[in-house]
Amino acid sequence: MIEWVLMIIAAIVCYAFVAYLEHKKKLDLVDRGLWKPEKKQEKPEHKLITGLFFFILGVALLIGSYFVEPDLASGLRISGLLTTAAGIALMVTYAVVKRVIRSV
Repeated sequence: MIEWVLMIIAAIVCYAFVAYLEHKKKLDLVDRGLWKPEKKQEKPEHKLITGLFFFILGVALLIGSYFVEPDLASGLRISGLLTTAAGIALMVTYAVVKRVIRSV
């Protein structure tokens, strides 16, 4: 159990370090006068792709929960349901955004 906790802490620390380096890079560019802010236009298709990924991952976790020990099954089922719900929510968001873009 401690190994999993240490792996999660290590992943969080790595992410924080990368975010810090990106922040420092942006501040350095601002100081030099080289940074030009850009408008980020996220494509709605990214939400669809991410939603499909989460949906498939959640379904895989739900299916996998039937082939493991009973101690692990409930945790896998809960995480599978949450992941599947996140995927469905992202796909619904994609559909709504596409409909709004079409109407404009």
